[in-house]
Amino acid sequence: MKALKVLVKSLLILVSIGLIWRWLSRNRSLPCPTWLASLLDSRWSDRLLGTQITLDRIGLRPGQCVLEIGPDPGRLLIPAATRVLPGGEVFGLDIQSGMIERLKARSVQAGVSNLTTIVGDATQPNFPPENFDVIFFCTVLGEIPGRAAALRQCYAALKPGGLLSITEMFPDPHYHSCAPLRQMAEAEGFRLQITHGPWYFFTANFIKA
Repeated sequence: MKALKVLVKSLLILVSIGLIWRWLSRNRSLPCPTWLASLLDSRWSDRLLGTQITLDRIGLRPGQCVLEIGPDPGRLLIPAATRVLPGGEVFGLDIQSGMIERLKARSVQAGVSNLTTIVGDATQPNFPPENFDVIFFCTVLGEIPGRAAALRQCYAALKPGGLLSITEMFPDPHYHSCAPLRQMAEAEGFRLQITHGPWYFFTANFIKA
């Protein structure tokens, strides 16, 4: 009984933090804090957050040029760099310089040589037009107040027929369900290709029409 009470209290605290975080980030950029990167940089987080499942859903192939927006310390981007070999390269764009420094350090530690990092705002043009085969977000799009502008930049940076992949997990504070996500993406010219997974952990893949 005591353990159950502790569990319920912990869940209530997490839900409360999530609701407050969501409310505070409605009109401002409030990304995942850099100090949380250590929690995202472990084997248990790979299993809990479905790293390999997410990468399988995106469907990366050798030779592709890939961008992740909001890569944190590289939980997805570092194994993605391996999946696009030979001949492929990956880029990580994050607004937080501290997160980019963690990503750089982890990529060096992993011996990854085809990964480039950029500190920048996803709502601004950071790359040449039609530069990428794949652009993906994982529980990040909701952290960006200018989501429409970010999707517009993705459309411009993708090659014709390129893939935009967005993964959402509940109860992430910035979680978006599939219907409004599809509406946002289609408003910027994307076409839904396929959706993988249940509502609480899904990946929606869109094609640049």
